[in-house]
Amino acid sequence: MATNDSSSQALQQVLCFALAEEAYALPIMKVREIQAQATLTRIPKAPPYMPGVINLRGAIVPILELRHRFALGEAPEDTRPVIVIVEVQGRTLGIRVDSVSDVLDLDPAAIRPAPELGTHTTLGREFIAGLASLPGATGTDTMLILLDLDHLLSDSELNALESATA
Repeated sequence: MATNDSSSQALQQVLCFALAEEAYALPIMKVREIQAQATLTRIPKAPPYMPGVINLRGAIVPILELRHRFALGEAPEDTRPVIVIVEVQGRTLGIRVDSVSDVLDLDPAAIRPAPELGTHTTLGREFIAGLASLPGATGTDTMLILLDLDHLLSDSELNALESATA
């Protein structure tokens, strides 16, 4: 007898954030905390997408600048970036975003796969877990880009982060 597996249709909670005036999200289960005020310590010879590290209650946490990682340019002067502390492949990492908006419950059926964009795109498909359309207040839908944190950095980049913060 076939039954519907209700667990596969459970709503997925995501943390929504803004980056270069676009809406992004990541699974709430990957988020440990949000830091609005954190002192960043720069690391010599670090790649441009890693502006430095923060001291989080005694733990040194590398920070990933998503604007640089996704080649989105510098943030406007009036932007007050927020650092979202996440777990990526068993490692604690901070990702700097323009702002955090809210937590949403997404229906997995509403999430579409990322389109094939060719091999030379600014934001590679490997970073995107899917796209969802959210009804906007003005009657127009907003596209929400769901990030795949496990593919945000390659293994060699994760190792480079670890050696830079060791």
